Amino acid sequence: MRRTATPRLSLMLLSFLLALAPAAQALDPDKAFHHYVRNNWSIEQGLPQISALSLAQDRQGYLWVGTQAGLARFDGIRFVVHNPDNAPGLRGIWIHDLHADDDNRLWIATYRGVSVHDSRGFHAVPLRDGDPDRLLDTSDLQAMPSGEIMVAAPDGVWRIRDDALELAHPLPLPASSLMARGDELWVGSRGRVFRIADGQVHVLPLPEGDDDTVVTHLLETQGRVWAGTSAGLFFRDGTRWSRHEGGAPLSESPIEALYADRDGNLWVGLVRDVVRLRAGRVREVISGDRQVSAVRAVFEDREGNLWFGSHWQGLNRVWNGWTRRYSEHEGLADPILWSVARGGDGRIWVGTNDGLAELRNGRFEMIVRGEDLPHPNAYTLLPEADHVWIGTRLGVVRWNGRALEAPPELAPLRAAQINGMLRDRAGALWLATNSGLYRLTRDGLRGFGAAEGLRDPRTRLLYQTRAGRLLLGTQTGLYEIVGEQLQPLGTDSGLRPDLDVTSIHELPDGRLVIGALSEEIFLFDGERWTGFGSEQGLPVNSAFFITDDLDYLWVAGMRGIFRVPIADLTAVAAGQAERVAGEMVLNERGDRHGGQKGFCCNGAGNAKGFFDRGQLWLPTRDGLVAMATAGIVRNPVAPRTLIERVRVGEQWRDADPSADWTLEQGERDLSFEFTVLSFQDPGSTDLRYRLVGYDADWRTLDDINRRTVNYTNLPPGDYVFEAIGANNAGLWSPAAAQLGFTVQPYFHETRLFQGLIVALVLTVLYAGWRQQLGAHRRQRAALEQLVRQRTDALEAVNHRLEDASQSDPLTGLRNRRYLASQIPADLAFYSREALRPGARDEVMVFALLDIDHFKAINDRHGHAAGDRVLQQVAQLLNQQVRGGDYVARWGGEEFLLVFRPLPPQHLPVIGERLRAAVAGHRFDIGGAEPLHLTCSVGLVEVPTLRDSRGTPGWEQWVEVADRALYHVKANGRDGWAAFRFPAGADAAQLMQALGGDVAGLVVAGRVELVTSRPGRR
Repeated sequence: MRRTATPRLSLMLLSFLLALAPAAQALDPDKAFHHYVRNNWSIEQGLPQISALSLAQDRQGYLWVGTQAGLARFDGIRFVVHNPDNAPGLRGIWIHDLHADDDNRLWIATYRGVSVHDSRGFHAVPLRDGDPDRLLDTSDLQAMPSGEIMVAAPDGVWRIRDDALELAHPLPLPASSLMARGDELWVGSRGRVFRIADGQVHVLPLPEGDDDTVVTHLLETQGRVWAGTSAGLFFRDGTRWSRHEGGAPLSESPIEALYADRDGNLWVGLVRDVVRLRAGRVREVISGDRQVSAVRAVFEDREGNLWFGSHWQGLNRVWNGWTRRYSEHEGLADPILWSVARGGDGRIWVGTNDGLAELRNGRFEMIVRGEDLPHPNAYTLLPEADHVWIGTRLGVVRWNGRALEAPPELAPLRAAQINGMLRDRAGALWLATNSGLYRLTRDGLRGFGAAEGLRDPRTRLLYQTRAGRLLLGTQTGLYEIVGEQLQPLGTDSGLRPDLDVTSIHELPDGRLVIGALSEEIFLFDGERWTGFGSEQGLPVNSAFFITDDLDYLWVAGMRGIFRVPIADLTAVAAGQAERVAGEMVLNERGDRHGGQKGFCCNGAGNAKGFFDRGQLWLPTRDGLVAMATAGIVRNPVAPRTLIERVRVGEQWRDADPSADWTLEQGERDLSFEFTVLSFQDPGSTDLRYRLVGYDADWRTLDDINRRTVNYTNLPPGDYVFEAIGANNAGLWSPAAAQLGFTVQPYFHETRLFQGLIVALVLTVLYAGWRQQLGAHRRQRAALEQLVRQRTDALEAVNHRLEDASQSDPLTGLRNRRYLASQIPADLAFYSREALRPGARDEVMVFALLDIDHFKAINDRHGHAAGDRVLQQVAQLLNQQVRGGDYVARWGGEEFLLVFRPLPPQHLPVIGERLRAAVAGHRFDIGGAEPLHLTCSVGLVEVPTLRDSRGTPGWEQWVEVADRALYHVKANGRDGWAAFRFPAGADAAQLMQALGGDVAGLVVAGRVELVTSRPGRR
């Protein structure tokens, strides 16, 4: 098959609109392969198998990947895997070739025959004649100008006609590859190529000695017909085949892939290497690159991304990016760089982690080894006419072109880290170090410290403006060197005194810009400094280097590189805007909308970058990065947005707009699965969606990897779900994807039902009005009688409802709700009675009873047995009270008994009577033997202290009974106890004290403990 990018006509309007988008350049041919941006996907990301053997992009924009374990559809985020198990129409799992036609059908050549995928799903293509169960090993597909699909097979070339396979050209040798050349069909085979034209078969043999060489690929490009074979690359030279003149490995190694991109590159996949040819000549051999080894398929998508399918490394995608990175490929032994500087002669010097190097003709040449420097890190550089100053972490030395020199006058700096160096216009050499500022002149070395106005000796960098002002950036602010003194700058006009200044730059109009470690930049307009950070629209980054290209300010730091329009900075500083349009173009972490991913910059100081002839040069943790500021070309291809599936209830359906989407009455919970097809940076795409008829506005999908949204309990009506996506450059799809559906109403939600209700109401009203006119008196009497009846009935119902709401359904006893309304009323009544002359000294008694070991009954006999016990206890307790007393289920196995006023001496009698009643009862739980149970009872007298201070509520008295109950539980259960407060005591205070040391209160005499087990406290 001819592996080349070819424009096709589309019958679909959206495809036509997408075709109007500008074509994206595939790969800059002047870049080395390792300068491109690359990503890899394998089984960890969802690819069914590590071998990507064939690639195709359909008209919708999906990328299809054929593997040895099935077929995968890829949208940049998710792989959807198809195999004969979940797609019976797919002939086999080993996919040899793929072809997407103009009708958005995907043709699939497998080792067991041909299948096709269309809007209806997967279908096996049958053989027209012969055994219908025959398994045909198909290796290649080729579309002819007529649209006919040709198929390579062991017995010749087959064609697909009327959705069936028929043998078109029987051949004496297996067909291994196909190429359409106009109306001719070229067929690769063993030792030869068959050229089929006008029904005639012509043999084009390979050179002598290559009788067993298999032609695996055929391609016409760069003015030649190429044949990739099992023994190297051949081309058609007049009337014969010739080996490629480039020599090994191209002319000898088996060719595994051939592809021509739209920029004129011919990509040749070998067993281990990949070769790029231009104009027939070898431009680059990519060798030793693990990700693109054993390439079996190459494909260029419509955005200009180039895809490599590897036999071992899955799927790899490369795109141009906008940087070149000079690192280990160019000869760096250690890729960590600290500094870069351009000399006046144009030479580029690089301070590495292990010495000084020079970038010359795209290669690094080591000049000074790290072991020869005072410290291996060449942290800052200053190239001059005939030497290079090298600042290290332990002093400074000078390279004179032949040897290193250590000027004796700089000996005091041997322990200092040199952060920056600058030669001023007067000829003095300035050095910013971590131990102060120094100046070297003919008169010797002079230090500047606290006496000269420097608040902190940790200095970072030096900068001389075009007007000759000498500026110093330190960890405690910005200074200007004036004579022999250092004067702080900006502290009275917008700069913080503790600002850690990491970079300084002067704009063409003389305004100053500084960067700070606090991830801010500051602009001085001549009067005030204006700060810019993330709140003002800047990407988060500490500025180690700042420059400009007249239009943009470029800022490089640890997190990467960003740019911001200078006009935006000016507008914000003038109060004419609130935010700037900061844009990250290179970032280390691969953040969304962060531009190209890649390592960036190291350290603050001088020689941390330079800008020359439109190129930004920066030292990074992975070599020297060069970025052409005018070369940042955003993805110009508008993506396609698609709705893939809809889940109605628990069933997923393909989102076929032509299907009937009238849902059943109960189908009101829907999920929509949708996607945007853009592959340059899929993680930086955007998706918006809305349900027209439900959502007021567009919603943004927060997690771009989870491309599913849910709607529940939709009301009846007509809806349209819409989704629209943008690529990584913010370019939106030309049209939103849409799917309309209808949620049918229940009968009571229809207008007919509502009309019937209105009509019924009107009819009733009319009948009533007529009846009133005819018999007003009789109706009035009847209505009055009816009102009385209804009132009586309503009162009865309300009484029953109130009674039910205040009763426990299991035991029939009163519940807490009853107590909450009844006890306060009883207390108020008995308090008034106690004030009457001659009233007896009586108290109410609360008894809180708990069944001992009740949980064991549930655990051993079941909850039904426990319920029977509770019902029998309720009956027992009802037998122990008087007519005015009442029993309530307090909760679980606890019961509260409220006794109307009685003499205080009756309290022990009540406690013992309750305890004995439970202990003496035989509880029938439906088993062979009844149960013997015990209980614990806590009692309290209410009110016990008629003259006590405070007015505790009844709930607090229940808590006192609960404390007494707890005492019984803690002392063996099967008993009762009560706490009595002495006369005149503060009841509320004592109640609070009962939450602590109860025994201490009893011993101190503050509380009296009455119990069935005297002597225990």
